Amino acid sequence: MKAILIIADGLGGRPSDCGGKTCLEAARSPNLDKLARRGALGLVDPIGPGIRPGSDTAHLSLLGYNPHRVYTGRGVFECLGIGMTVQPGDVCFRANFATVTPSKEGVIVKDRRAGRIASGQDQLAEALNSIKLEKKLGIEFEFRASTQHRGALLLRGKGLSRYVTENDPHKVDVKAPEFMPVEGHDNEKTRRTAAALNELVKHSYEVLHDHPVNRQRERDEEHPANYILARGAADLPHLDSIETIYGVSGAVIAGGALYRGIALACGMERIDAPGATGGLDTDLRSKANTALKVLETLDYVFIHVKGTDNAGHDKDAKAKTTFIERIDAELISPLMERIDWKTTHLAFTGDHTTPIDYGDHTVEPVPVLFVGPNVRSDTTVALGEREAGRGGLGRFTGQVLPILFGYNNWAPKFGS
Repeated sequence: MKAILIIADGLGGRPSDCGGKTCLEAARSPNLDKLARRGALGLVDPIGPGIRPGSDTAHLSLLGYNPHRVYTGRGVFECLGIGMTVQPGDVCFRANFATVTPSKEGVIVKDRRAGRIASGQDQLAEALNSIKLEKKLGIEFEFRASTQHRGALLLRGKGLSRYVTENDPHKVDVKAPEFMPVEGHDNEKTRRTAAALNELVKHSYEVLHDHPVNRQRERDEEHPANYILARGAADLPHLDSIETIYGVSGAVIAGGALYRGIALACGMERIDAPGATGGLDTDLRSKANTALKVLETLDYVFIHVKGTDNAGHDKDAKAKTTFIERIDAELISPLMERIDWKTTHLAFTGDHTTPIDYGDHTVEPVPVLFVGPNVRSDTTVALGEREAGRGGLGRFTGQVLPILFGYNNWAPKFGS
């Protein structure tokens, strides 16, 4: 048996998205509709009814883990997904290049994303990594650039703690706050961690503001990437690997570091598909071809696509609808044509709802589709939110991958 899990990030929507329909309902998706007629639909609350999910916690839940027990923060997944080695005791952050101006009160954030910088990030990261923190702290760090303004930051040393605040104000034209111990966690570890972070970001401006990359950006009338904002502090969570639980091996195909990182933490292998960008321009056919290749040697594959969520956050209904249509034509179609449907089960869902009018995650459940030889088909005829509400699977919380594995007879028995 083989298994395929596809998560279209931010798939869900509201009727206000497309003139009385959600983007999924408005999209022309004949292949997904065909699978819906062959399989069964339902609604999944990624974490639980009424809980507004983050992408990280939602994915943990959909993959079968209890985020209330195992989640330590997002930063560790960003570090893992970008290829950094994380050890027990390390503290990890997701980070941004930002544009700031100095003032008497401190640094004022002018652009949290430094104009979505598209080149020169590696040179800036090299400059950052030349910074030496005070020896008395006994703390080392590594910064690695990702895509555009994004990056990841790792602190290593004895006696660190993830219970520190962030320096990202999430607004512009305001002061970047200092790192501090989280309320209720004021101790030597948190104070040392906050002190190291405050020293690091102070030096980040010193080494970046006059860097040749930024001098050129200013000549080009672009925002300089002259500061680092860090958030999502996390240490290494304890996750029993999927192979340990189910006795099967699999891989992740994802353009975004976060999703690769979560899958790696769960014990999956990382497989890169040529042209996979984590954006609206990603090569979906390449993901399909790569997934089929993976299944020649491994038991299952998890395919993540991000463009649906990007369009939702941008409040662009046309872009979201068009990307869903691309998923249908460029990802689902080639998989349908080449999968051995006598031995393969497939699940298709999202990690949360991202309505066009709101532009962020909301609490509504997301449609989920299961199809394969052991799935009892229902009477649904198309993939959409309201049709999924009538589906035979009903409404449940998380656990999409365990259910998928159950159809393949891989689920361990609970009890005797």
